[in-house]
Amino acid sequence: MTVAEKMRATGRLLVVPPGRDASVDTLRGLACLLVVLYHVRGGGPGDGLRLPPDNPWSYLVDSVVYVRMPLFSFLSGYVYAMRPLRDGWPQFVQGKARRLLVPMLVVGTVFALVRGSAGEATDGGVNGVGQTPWYLWHVLPVAHFWFLEAIFWVFVLLGLADRFGLLDRRLPMVAAVVAAVVADAVVPTPTNLLGLRDALFLLPFVLAGVAARRFSFRSAPLPVRGGVVALAVALGVWSQFGLQGWVDRLPERHALLSSALGVTACLSLLLVRRTVKPLAVIGGFSFSIYTCHVFGTSAARMVLERLGITSVTVNVLLGLCAGIAVGILVELLARRSAWGRALVLGARWPRLRSPGDGDTASSPA
Repeated sequence: MTVAEKMRATGRLLVVPPGRDASVDTLRGLACLLVVLYHVRGGGPGDGLRLPPDNPWSYLVDSVVYVRMPLFSFLSGYVYAMRPLRDGWPQFVQGKARRLLVPMLVVGTVFALVRGSAGEATDGGVNGVGQTPWYLWHVLPVAHFWFLEAIFWVFVLLGLADRFGLLDRRLPMVAAVVAAVVADAVVPTPTNLLGLRDALFLLPFVLAGVAARRFSFRSAPLPVRGGVVALAVALGVWSQFGLQGWVDRLPERHALLSSALGVTACLSLLLVRRTVKPLAVIGGFSFSIYTCHVFGTSAARMVLERLGITSVTVNVLLGLCAGIAVGILVELLARRSAWGRALVLGARWPRLRSPGDGDTASSPA
């Protein structure tokens, strides 16, 4: 293949595939930007750019905290509802373990080793490599890889519920979302063993995504859609009052109003139905961007420090671009081999050909 042909092939990978809902991919791209921006700023006082709370970029990150991970979770539920489980629950769980836990173990362990060798915490002192012995990595979630571990448990529960048709009607589904919101608010938050506590945090948003697809929220009566949007706006304004110090600040997680804001904001964003092609393309690489973006954001920060570039805006924008670019690049490289797709992207394990096939190379299952 010539260089020009390779460039054309790569270009075809950087478009929205036909048959996909580009507006949903656009929301995925938005979620990616919010997550990468969070890690550029830093999740704690010793992480990222270490921006003070009154910095405009830091204020932006704090403003969208109620939407960032809820949107990722909501879209996971929405996409699942396109092809829900009806039978074969053990096979479903096995597939989710391969898709989520294998990349968590492979990429997450590489991340922990790299950050540990650099003497840095993985999450501003929370779930840090320096604080957690290596033999407890992933038993206690490592940095942002908590999401893969937590959402695996959510899918285990969701698949089981769908196997028995427990969420096939509106009333039980709405009741399940409300119950999940309440449970997340009232259940204590002990050590996050195997990401189980974080799974309870994600559950309301995944269920809301399933409900939005299963019961066509985009086509719901106008009063229903209007009421959801109005509630999202009201709670969003209240959260801004909290950031200004005019009222008590909404907790980032595990609170009724915070979860309600996340659910209604995600539903409201779903109504936009707009396609922004650059975001849609980014959304197509959301998995690898989520797992690998920190390598890019950290590298960009270190390079800019070496160059003596201290502009916060330059650091934020270049860190954001680097995080997105590294995630896309990793996926494009991983797609080139069956083992790369399996270990990095959670694809099916390659099947080794027998010597009688004349080739011992691996091929996709």
